[in-house]
Formats: sequence, structure tokens, C-alpha cells
Amino acid sequence: MPGGAWEHPFMRHRLFTVLFAAALALPCAAEMLQKKSGSFIEGEVLEVTERGVRIRLMEGGEATLPFEDLDPYTVYRVRDRQAAKSGKETAVLRFDLGRYAMQNGLYDIGRADMERACKDDPSLKTEMDKVVLEVEERDGARMYEEGLAAMKASDFSTAMIRFQALVETFPASKYVEESRKSLAAAAAEIEKENARKKELLEALTKKKADGKAAKVEEGVKGKLDAAIKAYDDSRRLNAEGLEFEGNTSVSKADKSFRAAEGALIASKDLIMAVAAGSKDVEVLAAAKKLEADTDAMLVVVYGNLGHLWAVERYYKESTKWLNRALAIDPANHFATELKLQVAAQQIRRSYSPERDR
Repeated sequence: MPGGAWEHPFMRHRLFTVLFAAALALPCAAEMLQKKSGSFIEGEVLEVTERGVRIRLMEGGEATLPFEDLDPYTVYRVRDRQAAKSGKETAVLRFDLGRYAMQNGLYDIGRADMERACKDDPSLKTEMDKVVLEVEERDGARMYEEGLAAMKASDFSTAMIRFQALVETFPASKYVEESRKSLAAAAAEIEKENARKKELLEALTKKKADGKAAKVEEGVKGKLDAAIKAYDDSRRLNAEGLEFEGNTSVSKADKSFRAAEGALIASKDLIMAVAAGSKDVEVLAAAKKLEADTDAMLVVVYGNLGHLWAVERYYKESTKWLNRALAIDPANHFATELKLQVAAQQIRRSYSPERDR
């Protein structure tokens, strides 16, 4: 079968290796014969004719295999061994073997055999040039057309293999120049294809990263919502504390104010997480505003706790909460004035027999 897998040196080398290894594994008289279908037949060669080979099968019986059904290299190998065994090899016989190899895609073997024959019989040189020219015309055209078909189908890798095989196998072919140009065009298309694949990969990677970032932002926005809720809870709890204080329920008022403080501290922790995890300008701006509102509300809550315990004349407890308010807002008028009043009461008490609380 002309051409096919044989047009690429690697494919020939690989199959020769397989056949050689298979031959080593057989008894001396047995051979492994490959059919064009790819299957193998194992047997002892009994007779080689012009049209085929008769063998004794390893499982018993005989079979006659036409050369047209066998792989070209198998046919060449059988005929080559038969010539060696006969002891009657001539330049013409070697030339005929080379011609067969050349015409059936075994280009390197074919050329080598015909050149060997021409050394023994120079008169065969004209015939050799004719065979080489015919094969170049036929197989060169086929390789070139296959390369063009592959280019048309955008199978640029196959196109490069076809054009490269033509250039390397038939350097004198009239298709070589066009094949070189097509090789360059195929290489350029492969480069473009690789660039597109790279661009697609980068886009997919970016999309994946954006997806992750979107999930992160979604989680961050969830934290911002939780921070807002905690802030709203603190306002409600602070209002409840004021209500309890008005009803002289000091312990309930203290509990509500402290709960409001806890909600505000939780809100601040969430705000910090938002600031560290988000890149969204609007989210960061909202977090910054909420942080300012939270600090302002903490000052209010601390001021209310300071007032609650000042009224109850627990001046040390009152001072503790007023100091927390002033730590956030040193200029807060309410906390500053109340602290001064508490200090004055503490001074007066220091001169009275009443125990300081």
C-alpha cells in the first residue's frame, strides 16, 4: 500500500521495532507476517512466488497469502530473505526489490537498494532515475494534496506533517517550494491557534478568579448586612435601656445598655472584616460610614451608662463608662460635663462620713 503510515520515518522505525521483537520471540523457522489490515499471521515460510507466500501455520495447516494482502514491509522482508537464501541475488533482483520498496512507500529502503544495484550495474541508473521521478510525481502530489486538504480543514498539525514529509522525502519534487511556503503558513496558523488557546485559558482563569472574587464580595456584603443589623439592634437596646432607666429599673437598664455595647462591638468586628476583604468602592464607603455611626453610638451608650451610675451615686462605675466614651470622642460635651460633676461629688464625699461607692 503506497504512502500511509510509511511516509513518516518514526512510524517505519516503530513498526520495524515491533516486527523485530516479535521475530525474536518466535522459533527459528517461524515468521510473523503482517497483513494490511494490521493483524499478524505466525507461521513457517514454505514457498515464495511472484504473487505471494505459502506458509505452515503454527496452529496447524497451510495458507497461501497473496502479496497484495500483506503489508509492504512484510512483502519486502519475505522477498529479501528469499533472495539471500537462494544465493542467486543479482543487481537486477536487488533493483526490483528496491523498486517495489520505493513504489510502496518504503522510500529510504528503496533508494538504498536501487543505489546498491546501480553500483554493481551502472546501466540501471537511468531506470532508477525514472522510478524515483515517477514516485516523486505520484506520492509528492498525494502528500501535497493531503497537506492542502488538512489546511482547508484547519488541521494544521497534520498539514505540517504532510508538507514536512514531502520536503524531507522528495527534496527535488516540484511541490517542495510550495510545501515550504505551506509549512510556514501552517506554523503561523498553529501559532495563532496557540495564542487563541492561551487567550481563552487566560479568560477562563480570569472568569474563575472573578467568580471567586464575586463569592468573596458576596460573603463580605453579607458581613456588612450583619454589621448594619447589629448597629440597628444597639439602637433598639439603647432605647430600651433609657425606658428602663425612666422607670427606675436600674438593673434592667444596665443590662440593656451593656447589650447595646455588645452589639456595637460585634458590628465593629464585622466592619473590620469587610474592610479587609472587599475591593468594592461602594461597599468600603458604606463600611466606613457605618464605622463612624457605630463609634458615635458607643459614645452615647457609654454616656448613658455613666449617667445611670452617677445618679445611683456609684461614682467609680460612672467614671469607668465616661472614660470609655471620652476615649472614642475626647471632645464629647456630655461625657466631659458629667465627669466633672461626678468628680465634684467624689470630692465632697471625701469630706463626709458617708462611705464612697
